[in-house]
Amino acid sequence: MKNKFQIRSWIKNDFNEVRKILKETWLQTYDFIPENDLLIHLENYYSLEKLNELFNNPDAYCFSIEKDRQVFGWMKLFDNKSDGNFYLSSLYILKDYQGLGIGKELISVADKKALELNHSRIWVGVMKKNINTLTWYKKLGFNFIKAEPFKMGETEVSHLIGYKKLNQ
Repeated sequence: MKNKFQIRSWIKNDFNEVRKILKETWLQTYDFIPENDLLIHLENYYSLEKLNELFNNPDAYCFSIEKDRQVFGWMKLFDNKSDGNFYLSSLYILKDYQGLGIGKELISVADKKALELNHSRIWVGVMKKNINTLTWYKKLGFNFIKAEPFKMGETEVSHLIGYKKLNQ
């Protein structure tokens, strides 16, 4: 296959690449949020120290996507024991690799992990102004049922919360 890529559990050596992926995709996608606020959010939630905490969290499941040993995508799943929900909390793929079906394969990985942990739904939050991503999730069967505020730096945006039922 020409577009051969690998989805694997992330490793500590991926931390810097994950930060680069987040920064690049955020700057391209969230043009409605000032760059400084995006960078503040990156440092507050995805510093090397925070990524290490995430790496060691038994309820977090993160995956790197690579081709030819180059990481170009990242997904974070979270089994929230306090509310009993399973979350797809991050899914980012560099622009050059979008539109190749990789996102759908990542959703399949998320579905399998949720079912493995006995969840019947996957929850996701998408910024209301992120129309392309919102449309994509809807095509994949996600139903958005409420809006909540989400803050990046000093900028607050509307975040739509939705879920997809899983076939068990």
